[in-house]
Amino acid sequence: MKKRMEGQNGFFLLKWAALFVFVFILSLPVTAKDSYAASTYTVVVDEGYLALRTAKAYDSRNEIGELYTGDTVDVTDTSDSTYWYVYSPKYGKSGYVNRNYLVGASNTWTVSVSKGYLALRTAKAYDSRNEIGELYTGDTVQVTDTSDGTYWYVYSPKHGRCGYVNRDYLIAPSLSGDVRTVSVSSGYLALRTAKAYDSANEIGELYTGDVVQLVDTSDSTYWYVYSPKHNRNGYVNRNYLTGGTVSYPTYTVSVSKGYLALRTAKAYDASNEIGELYTGDTVQVIDSSDNGYWYVYSPKLNKNGYVNRNYLY
Repeated sequence: MKKRMEGQNGFFLLKWAALFVFVFILSLPVTAKDSYAASTYTVVVDEGYLALRTAKAYDSRNEIGELYTGDTVDVTDTSDSTYWYVYSPKYGKSGYVNRNYLVGASNTWTVSVSKGYLALRTAKAYDSRNEIGELYTGDTVQVTDTSDGTYWYVYSPKHGRCGYVNRDYLIAPSLSGDVRTVSVSSGYLALRTAKAYDSANEIGELYTGDVVQLVDTSDSTYWYVYSPKHNRNGYVNRNYLTGGTVSYPTYTVSVSKGYLALRTAKAYDASNEIGELYTGDTVQVIDSSDNGYWYVYSPKLNKNGYVNRNYLY
């Protein structure tokens, strides 16, 4: 009888040990990598590093990692207008980073040149002395600054460095996922840097018919979106967005003679021509807000630009 009781005590001890191990495993923290459906972004800094932090504040004491240009992070929370919560595969840990130094897939453009290469440069000028890389048709770059009318600042994954390229030889990314159309009764819908109604945070104007790609819809009023028209991300008031995924309408070129020029700007100027479209050629209209020139994509030329809308039907 005593021997049997000893066996039972051993059995109960084994059960308790197994239960303890099970509870311990459940109590282990799960990394953000496992917990969230994340979007991968690339770090782009002009110099130095992007700090991975334990808090949403610029403070050397909360730094837990250094992220350099080309490093990637998985973004898991975009609710803050400045600091996003991310998972860093490089460090195997999560933290906060300044979102202004992250570039997503929506900012990835493709190089298209008829011959030769597109130069990656150290300055916004056509000069062989400032060339630091050669980009060929099919290469991709991640656009970080589109403020200049000719030269955009980009990160080249191929070369692992940043520089300037002529924007006329870049093809815009195609929209995928959840897309919405702007609808305003008058005026425009502001693209903003923060979730607040303030003229100081406006970075773009969106008109009825413009489209945006949804990135974060967690806020009840302001959604974080990507605007192909402005090639940048920002916040918009969700109450002025309609519909779901859309496709761009196709128009056909019709000219009585000569050709319809594809241009880099909304102006009749021989210096801004980047392609010739003839009767029967088709284009996909991306932005039709202007009364004279529409922004289109030309499958024939494999590039985007402006055309006179009066020669489309």
